[in-house]
Amino acid sequence: MDSSKPGDWALIRRVLANGWAYRWMILVFLLATAASGALMAFLLAQLAPFLQLLAGLMKDGPDTARVEELARSAAGFYRLGVTLALVAPVAAGAAWLSWYSGQWVANRAMRHLRTRLLGHLVRLDLAFHQTLARGDLLTRLTTDLTSTLRVQQYLYGKILQRPLESLGVIAGLWWFCGPGIALAVAAIIAPVAAVLIPLVRRTRRHSHRARETLAANVGVMEQITAGIKVIKAYGSAEREQLRYDAHNASLERDNLRLARTRALNDAVSAGAVFLIAGGALAACGWLFAHTPLEPLHLFVAIAALARLITSVREAIRTWGDLQENLPSVERVYALLDRVSAIADRPDARDCAPPQVAITIEQVRFHHGNGDEVLRGVDLALPVGSTTAIVGESGCGKSTLLSLLLRLHDVTGGRIALDGTDLRDFKQESLARQFALVQQDDFLFHDTVAANIRYGRPGASDADIEQAARRAHVHEAILALEGGRGYATVVGDRGGRLSGGQRQRIAIARAFLRDAPVLLLDEPTSALDADSERHVQEALAELMQGRTVVIVAHRLATIQHADRIVVLAGKDDPRRGTVLESGSHDQLLAKGGEYARLVGLQQLRH
Repeated sequence: MDSSKPGDWALIRRVLANGWAYRWMILVFLLATAASGALMAFLLAQLAPFLQLLAGLMKDGPDTARVEELARSAAGFYRLGVTLALVAPVAAGAAWLSWYSGQWVANRAMRHLRTRLLGHLVRLDLAFHQTLARGDLLTRLTTDLTSTLRVQQYLYGKILQRPLESLGVIAGLWWFCGPGIALAVAAIIAPVAAVLIPLVRRTRRHSHRARETLAANVGVMEQITAGIKVIKAYGSAEREQLRYDAHNASLERDNLRLARTRALNDAVSAGAVFLIAGGALAACGWLFAHTPLEPLHLFVAIAALARLITSVREAIRTWGDLQENLPSVERVYALLDRVSAIADRPDARDCAPPQVAITIEQVRFHHGNGDEVLRGVDLALPVGSTTAIVGESGCGKSTLLSLLLRLHDVTGGRIALDGTDLRDFKQESLARQFALVQQDDFLFHDTVAANIRYGRPGASDADIEQAARRAHVHEAILALEGGRGYATVVGDRGGRLSGGQRQRIAIARAFLRDAPVLLLDEPTSALDADSERHVQEALAELMQGRTVVIVAHRLATIQHADRIVVLAGKDDPRRGTVLESGSHDQLLAKGGEYARLVGLQQLRH
């Protein structure tokens, strides 16, 4: 196994630590398991006198005295039957409590882990989400979390139960038959188990490869389902089926490789059963021949051996199941261990609404490959002003908005709010100062009301309706198919709505948020003329009284901005710098890059 990867016990310790918060229930689990083992010893103790008598009959023959003793013991058999009948519910209750308490700990710990993982995931930097394949992420959040639950269930099930039960059986043998037989049985079982457990570890290596292939397989499936319109438009259904089949074949190969390893493990454990039985019987036979071993003790040893063999085989098989699922645990904890590149400083403070200006000071940025998107950008965004950022595709317009939101950190210079670096503020309080409307804003698979309320979770229905009216979408909501109005479920990513309706609901959400700074990232570029008109009317109202930053390709939408900033395109040697800035009229009169862009769009002054 790769030495850089955590070992079995390191992962198991982390899983057990996840349940340590519920140690009182773990104690219940251990006590119930111990009680089950003790009740087995109690059964053996109750049977001992009668087994001793029967052993005497088999050894010396049915003489008159022993037959009379057996007859007198009939009443004892009756009392034993009643006793065992009374103990049966206790034994059943102990077994039930042992299993349920273990599963309770596993599921409660898993609930905590899922919540913790999701909370950590949404706090990770945007760069992480942009680089990790969606299929890989979805696999970690579904299949890998389910496998982690199984590991918890194995640990608080047979992995801990069977060894404890085996120790109880060996202790009972020691007490009833003496140390010789108990040590002989233990001396056979312990080495065999010690040899088998490392062999089973090979399962983990093959399982890890299968999990990685599954993640890639899910990724292809996610791409196909997400791109279904393009696939149908290009008539490429068969091509996509063949592409998926190639990935599916790889998954089959890795799963069969894993299956062969598990089959080998089962074969070895099955052979071990005979090895343990043969070794233990040979040891007992030697003791019977060379020591004054009672036939009764031999009988009890064989009965105990049968139980031990069952426990050992169950434990080894479950250990193999655990090994198969450990790679998923590793993948889950690898995600939890990832440190976000964007984090609050220890002395970070709350951010107040800007009173003077947001300043962009000699800002530089690259995505980690050294190729700078922004190089020394200087801008001032006075409170209450509207600033438009334009330029060719790839010039860094949307990147600049991401830096304002602190979705990324600058790699040089700084962005300051009223003179204070954004990195000195707590992220959540900083985010409250901004509202964002994008080109294709995301809507959750929920009702219209819930999507608008996302801007301010405590908003009333009246607040939501007012925001919708201001966004010029109230009438459209009431006219939605089905007649449910604000209770209409919008579908995955708002798929049941038109582009214009989605944008206006996103604007209503921004109205409800009522943030002092509004960021508009090409909010109308994907709309038809009629939808754009409605959205522009809503945006005009939303922009009133706010500091606004607009990124736009359609230059007609930003003519009335207080200031227009032109960035150099990606093919320009001056890429990532400000070429010129000023009002619409000033830049047209200057006859520079902005005038060229206006000419390309045949914009009339």
